[in-house]
Amino acid sequence: MHTARLAAIPCMLLVIFLITAPCAALYDFEGLAFRPAAHGEVRGVVITAGSYGLTDPPAECTITLDRAPVWARIYGGVWGGTEKYSGWAQFSVNGYSLDPVTLYGEDDMNVDVYCSGHGVYWIVQDATALLGPGENTVTLSTSRGEADSRIDGRLYGVMVVAAVETGDGDLVRYVVLEGNENLHGEGWAGTNPTRKDRVEVPLAGMVTDDTTTAELSVFLLATARGQPDYLLFNGADLGTAPQDETYLPGALDIGNERSFDAAGGAGLETRYVDMESFDVSDDLQPENLLVFERGRDLDGDGTISTAGATPEGEDYLHPCLAVLTITRPDSVSTPLLSVNSLQVADAYAGGEATVAATVRNTGSPPAGPLTVEVMVDGLPLESRQVSLPPAGWVQIAVPWEPSGGRHEVAVRVSADGAAPAEAGISVQVGTPVDLAIAIGDPVRRGGAAESAVSTPVPLAGGAAGVVLGWWLCCRRSRLSGLLLVAAVMIAVLAVPLAAADNGASGQVISYTLPVEIRNAGGSDAAAFDVDVFLDGERAARLTVPGIAPGGIIREQVPLHTWPGTHEITVIADEKGVLNDVDHSNNRADGSVLFL
Repeated sequence: MHTARLAAIPCMLLVIFLITAPCAALYDFEGLAFRPAAHGEVRGVVITAGSYGLTDPPAECTITLDRAPVWARIYGGVWGGTEKYSGWAQFSVNGYSLDPVTLYGEDDMNVDVYCSGHGVYWIVQDATALLGPGENTVTLSTSRGEADSRIDGRLYGVMVVAAVETGDGDLVRYVVLEGNENLHGEGWAGTNPTRKDRVEVPLAGMVTDDTTTAELSVFLLATARGQPDYLLFNGADLGTAPQDETYLPGALDIGNERSFDAAGGAGLETRYVDMESFDVSDDLQPENLLVFERGRDLDGDGTISTAGATPEGEDYLHPCLAVLTITRPDSVSTPLLSVNSLQVADAYAGGEATVAATVRNTGSPPAGPLTVEVMVDGLPLESRQVSLPPAGWVQIAVPWEPSGGRHEVAVRVSADGAAPAEAGISVQVGTPVDLAIAIGDPVRRGGAAESAVSTPVPLAGGAAGVVLGWWLCCRRSRLSGLLLVAAVMIAVLAVPLAAADNGASGQVISYTLPVEIRNAGGSDAAAFDVDVFLDGERAARLTVPGIAPGGIIREQVPLHTWPGTHEITVIADEKGVLNDVDHSNNRADGSVLFL
């Protein structure tokens, strides 16, 4: 253990779900984006404590608090072995058992579960009312070993983040972000390989005046010693170079299975897990960007190698948590309000729209409720009092019956002792949205030699899947692991390693697929997703922020596959978020030749 200092209308409920979609935590192989779990300011401390490193359940950590927290959250990492199996996990806090959480893998829809990749779970639960002054104990158990449970169920660790108001000392402003991104190479992505080399996480609205210190802490799952990875804050690499000749010049290895060593020092051995903290005081800006990278092409051959004597990157890496704290000297503490994620859904003539937004406070807690006003064309639509929860943010949704034409919609929030904040959006209202999809011919990215990578072995058969899942988790000697997997697969598979139907060489090529999304309706389309399927398997997802009436968005979707004919399906708004007048043209299917 380590310690470091409305009307109830279905469409409105759907909009609230959409603007909190990351919280709904649907399984996504490619990863679940970071979202703010909490933000605020205390005159006191923000503490993290945890027990880190892969182990059999149960896992336990303790945290000692001077007072009850104003906000606290508990976290646990679970290795599922594969996304195909299910099981359960359960927290207990100070002897009080919380309800078990069912882990459904690829079918997961739990609010408090982030599951991505091949069954990597990041479980979160609020613990504000469960922790108190003195020593607190948090325990996490799973269904590992039960007769009817097939999930692996070992634990990456269990941890706590708590904000405590002591009433004296410096002010500490904090933001806590959680998710479960899956950075990976082509060989770890299923039948049709994808690649995800980096993820960007914005950290906005930070104060920089009179800042004494700024500290960034991150938590990574599925790390591997000897495979470089990188963490950048506002473009600057964090961490110190490893003193090991097996690394190429310029390599860093944040996720090296030793926690609290990336900024210097010996650290602690933590198997397949890394918790790291960095002083980012000199790089802090009002608008910040945190970047995770699974590796870099250090030798200039066009690929990020993960094997051999000097790997260039991780096979896979799961960033799950980021905590930024800013300490300021004794000064006046005030609320800092903002309005984010303003959108208008189902705004068409004759229908009922919903105005939705997220109201945030990144400063000290306000003395009373917030006043939220929604205005259309400068006239009040609705005003309401809103209580701010300990996490520092709340969603609002207000019904609106728009007339045709263009309208200016604004949401304003105010509170005693705080400067008001406002956000606005312009909305065109007419006939309902009508999305249409078209696809073009795929194009190779760069030269064939430059974009070719080894074809991953196709996985089939229960025995091969189990052995590979075990190997991925345990990561024994690469040579012996590969020999073991190969032997089992030869024994159980009758499927040859085939390339495309034209007898290609079996090398995977990087392509871009042109996709055109058009709004043929008379109203603005709010944000929606576009899913791209390659041979029946989802290969990419685009998030479209919205399209004006008559507008067209053209995207170049990266795909990785072998040359030949493949079945392509592209679907706009598969979840039915928008009130689309004609869903039949939301989908484009075809047999497409990849040259």
